[in-house]
Amino acid sequence: MRAFSKLGGALLLLSSSFPIFADDCGVDGKITGKFQEEFINLKARFFPDGSIAVRARLAVNPDGGAGSYTVGDHGFTYIANGLSLWRNGKRHKCDLKCSKEFLKAEAKGFVAGTTEFCVYAMEVEPLTPSRDLVSCEDGRIVVGNGKGRLKLGGMLETVAGKHVQSYVSTTSRKHIVNGTAQHLDSESLPIAVTPRTDLLGKVVWVSGTGFTGTYALIGDKGPAFGEGSIALHQLLRTGAIAPQKSGPISLEDRCKSGERDLLPPFQSRPNLKDDKCRAGYTAKSPSDIRAYTGIVEQLDYVILGTAQFPTLGRVIQETVTVDSIKTRADTAGYTQEKINKMLACLAK
Repeated sequence: MRAFSKLGGALLLLSSSFPIFADDCGVDGKITGKFQEEFINLKARFFPDGSIAVRARLAVNPDGGAGSYTVGDHGFTYIANGLSLWRNGKRHKCDLKCSKEFLKAEAKGFVAGTTEFCVYAMEVEPLTPSRDLVSCEDGRIVVGNGKGRLKLGGMLETVAGKHVQSYVSTTSRKHIVNGTAQHLDSESLPIAVTPRTDLLGKVVWVSGTGFTGTYALIGDKGPAFGEGSIALHQLLRTGAIAPQKSGPISLEDRCKSGERDLLPPFQSRPNLKDDKCRAGYTAKSPSDIRAYTGIVEQLDYVILGTAQFPTLGRVIQETVTVDSIKTRADTAGYTQEKINKMLACLAK
């Protein structure tokens, strides 16, 4: 149910060993992409300094943002994208039935007897301070059945002037903000996702015809490359980052400016299928605001091999900003001319 799962564009970086580099364009490397659930081979170039140039689409990954996940499943992404059903010691994909089971467990406070879930994109805390958290798989933690609950974040103002409670959303890397380690914020920082741990902390240049080129930080690990934060999508589309208030949009507030004026990557997703606002139409159900409008056009990416933030463990040892990301690229010597030369190699 990730934002671009229906649009495709997910990349899996596969090979890590290549022949000797023959020229400034390095060598061809195989990158596996995904389009409409089908795997495809994408053209990429691998350079001696560790840089990688590739063309791909871009999905939306809101993880790390304050509005990503909320109580009642009204966040910018569905709660099912941050957890799996945990049954008999195995993870199972969270589908519609799983989502309904989660809402039941949530309503009961995740107490004993509720369904168990394996969480990987939100913080988890014990129901009582004396209880230890229970692991499910690869460092993931169980919520439900009295074993843990999702950690609450701040209250978010909705487009209707009301409030909804958020959950704390996580990213693979944190950074230091006012002396404390915090997750990278999808809503204010251009963040890209990678399936390769060795690429975390590196800077990537992203551009495309009709889009504003921008630098981003590879700051979150996922099953595929080719997902980007809300802020990255906004920078590419408009060159600026703009805050967006959360849903839900109640029935009485449907089809007003808060819904009509939504800009990509945000879109209204009503409870009823095809219950979309249009001239002369009266909405029939409430709606949520999801960050689900991916970029279907091919974008150019250059992962900059030596432009990287200093990291201790999983924490970047400084505050990451839009400006500091660019500064890392500049300091490492990646001029626009050098980046363009690497991108030109994709035509070979």
